[in-house]
Amino acid sequence: MAAQNTVNVSFWLTTGTPVESVMGSAPVAADPTAIAADTTGGADGDVVVVSGTNWNRLDKVQIVDDYSETGFNALGCNTKLETGPSKAGKVALYKAEDMTKLCPSSFTDNSGSPSTINVGTFCDPTQTIASAVQDAGTMEISGYVDINDPSYTALYEAAEMIDQRYIRINISGDSQGYLVAPVTALGMNWDIPLEGAVAYTITFVKGSATRHLF
Repeated sequence: MAAQNTVNVSFWLTTGTPVESVMGSAPVAADPTAIAADTTGGADGDVVVVSGTNWNRLDKVQIVDDYSETGFNALGCNTKLETGPSKAGKVALYKAEDMTKLCPSSFTDNSGSPSTINVGTFCDPTQTIASAVQDAGTMEISGYVDINDPSYTALYEAAEMIDQRYIRINISGDSQGYLVAPVTALGMNWDIPLEGAVAYTITFVKGSATRHLF
């Protein structure tokens, strides 16, 4: 096992409008899963949101691999375990110009903690049961304030808009795959020390668990 340093890790946030298209045919169960959809200007590593195929493993944010203008593979997406029939769904492709590179000083991905429901009684006030609902967790990104830096302005816009975006993290360039998740900003905080740089922290709530695609 070779440990990976953080020198070539890069962080990206969707800031543009994706190009949407309809699949030419229903996907076939495979690992990775091929998607037939006409697009232009895409590339390997792009973020794509798949919907309407009736397969849970595919209907979510994916990473493009083996791109061509008539289709691509959903990197690391194994649909061999899907049992129901698939349908020709839709794709929303975020190309390179629809992403902004972030330059944080620190990044934390927190998984959701299992929640509990209080079912206490007078006999046992502390009794609880596990909840069937579990949140996906949060992401926290910290950095330094610079209104001339596209990284800061993109994050501030996300905090203002409070709309769903997607974060992609390239690990070791892209040789160790990608982390990807849908996120919505909860808010941005600023830290102004007596001595030091003015800093910010933005918190995102994840729409689903972070996935490592490779």
